Amino acid sequence: MKIGLRIPGTARALPFGEFCRWCADNGFEAVDIGEVTPDIVKTARDAGLVIGSADLAGTRDLLSVDKSKQEAGAEAAKAAIQAAADNDVHIMFCVFAPEDPSLGRAKTFDLWKETVPPIAEFAADRGVSIAVEGWPGPAPYYPSLGCTPETLRAMFAACPKGLALNYDPSHMVRIGVDYLRTLNEFAAYVRHVHGKDTVFDQEALYLHGNLGPSFHTPRGFGEDWWRYTIPGDGVVDWLKVVQRLEDEGFDGIVSVELEDYRYWKTWDAEAEGLKRSREYLARYVR
Repeated sequence: MKIGLRIPGTARALPFGEFCRWCADNGFEAVDIGEVTPDIVKTARDAGLVIGSADLAGTRDLLSVDKSKQEAGAEAAKAAIQAAADNDVHIMFCVFAPEDPSLGRAKTFDLWKETVPPIAEFAADRGVSIAVEGWPGPAPYYPSLGCTPETLRAMFAACPKGLALNYDPSHMVRIGVDYLRTLNEFAAYVRHVHGKDTVFDQEALYLHGNLGPSFHTPRGFGEDWWRYTIPGDGVVDWLKVVQRLEDEGFDGIVSVELEDYRYWKTWDAEAEGLKRSREYLARYVR
């Protein structure tokens, strides 16, 4: 396994080559990118980094009720997959969140099973996997597919070729799903891992429960009673996670996804959070 990272907020304003050199100098071995272009791939690899994942375009349109948008989404997704394959990039990252969150997950799945399996097959034929992350999406609908074992089972049953999992335990912890049991069930599908954690605040939970605060805005990346944090500062047992991945033969990237209000808004803060995350994960990832 290798430790990589997803590019956080202000770091995206840095020249990409400079950022890649910083990553390599600070012990990171991989970087997740958005669009795949020959220049971006060459810049990362010249710095000694592996491309961990690239973002899949078109997913929102694929889950639209508008047929013309579905067609546009399919074209965008196939173009992104072909660009990845042409540049020897093999993992496409995505969240399957619908255009209209009020549809509900069941109706969204009906759209998904019509539009996405052909795209996943197109990817598989080119040696590319589509790795879905289980971000549930915002209240009140929590509309994203793949955020629960229930929907993951349905998705993998409907799409046996080309679909994979970006395992991010922080999202399952947030919604009360057993993240280790989920890993045990779906370990064979894992192609990419996000290094992110979740912490709970018992005082905030006492003050306003899971309704969120009444008199102030919640801190970033959470609702005060819960929030995302860097690995090691939350409840995830990363030793058990890495051991289970090793047992499955996973030899991919554990990629730090920096979503922690304490390490945000300035590059200095983000750099500190990234370094702390890598230092902690390096205790287990080998």
